[in-house]
Amino acid sequence: MSPKTFDIANLSDNLADLLSDIQNHVEVTLTRQGVPWAKVLPLSQTEEQPVIPKAGLNRDSMVMSNDFDDPLPDSFWGL
Repeated sequence: MSPKTFDIANLSDNLADLLSDIQNHVEVTLTRQGVPWAKVLPLSQTEEQPVIPKAGLNRDSMVMSNDFDDPLPDSFWGL
């Protein structure tokens, strides 16, 4: 399908058409007083969605020593 243009001033009147075009993978350009303002591109069918890591996925992969929060020795500070 060919790209379509919608003026944002009339967007509420054309919202159903806009959403239908997006659902049908039509590239839509939003304009403000005839000047291109934003572009809505359909997602590619083959484009992979980003993987969101799950909490606890790498549980126990990091080890912290028991003295982690102990004060550093004076030798560290050069005293």
